[in-house]
Amino acid sequence: MFVGHEFLAFALAGAGARFVGSDARTALAAGFVAALCALLPDLDVAYGFATYLLAVGRGAPLSWEAFWVVANGVHRVVTHPLPVGAAAACCFAAAAATGRVRDARADAGAVPATAAVALAVGALLVSSLVVPAVARVAGDASAVVAVVYLATAGLAGLAVARRTVAPVAVLAAAAGVGFLSHPFGDVFMAAPPPLLSPFAASPLTGRVTFASDQTLNLLGVLFVEAATVWAGFLVFLRLTDRRLRDAFAGWAVLGVGYAPAAFLLPRPTMVDAHVLGFTVVPLAVVVGATAAEWGTGSRADRAVRGLATGLATLTVAAGAYLLAYLLA
Repeated sequence: MFVGHEFLAFALAGAGARFVGSDARTALAAGFVAALCALLPDLDVAYGFATYLLAVGRGAPLSWEAFWVVANGVHRVVTHPLPVGAAAACCFAAAAATGRVRDARADAGAVPATAAVALAVGALLVSSLVVPAVARVAGDASAVVAVVYLATAGLAGLAVARRTVAPVAVLAAAAGVGFLSHPFGDVFMAAPPPLLSPFAASPLTGRVTFASDQTLNLLGVLFVEAATVWAGFLVFLRLTDRRLRDAFAGWAVLGVGYAPAAFLLPRPTMVDAHVLGFTVVPLAVVVGATAAEWGTGSRADRAVRGLATGLATLTVAAGAYLLAYLLA
């Protein structure tokens, strides 16, 4: 769910904002903010990578599987729990409000200083509860990661507030959608994140599986990912007053050509999912990029056409692979 997090958050926040009466521009801003905040929890992969390099220096093997064995000990443990996500959303909202403290007569989107102070105090209180608890449960190093993460959320809120006119309440709600929806996308890959840490045990102890066959299960995860991307993309089309049939290109049928991979490549599982990802995704990217390059209209229209075609190619390719695998 590396990409699905962002598209799902965009779909939820964008459609939700439109549903409650926001205009399309504000709904788009909400969607993009939610997508940004859904991306931030995975920045701890950098910490996991650094930890893995240290492990390699101590004799750990160089391999994809070995990387995840080490990285999963730190990845998702600190940034993915819902209490930490709630604290991140509070930090984002407080920073966004601080960035909007200006003369209300000159800027309709300004926030009173008292409101910004109240949000800042609230964020500080929530963070002061979460960070020490992380230190007690996971150690001081994890607490440092939590502090850096919350600070990053605050910086993101400050930057966003200065680059959009959407109300702070909308930005805060969208940030909450992004931070709090992210961990649920990880219940399909490896062990699910500790959702209630550091205050309680997680209600989820094992990943959600679609089939006992590991290859079919991986394909199920791929289809879930594709569905979330489609959801975000369709909401984007709606908010920008575009139609799918105008964006779609027939190049996507080339995805059928991926079917022989079921016979030619090793059968992928969760352990070596890159066998599938590193082959089907480049195919979709190439087809989508070609459709965008040969398309007409503005640069934005060509980009939308490329994304629609690439996503359709990925979907067709996954379906063709599944059919070939079942017939093999």
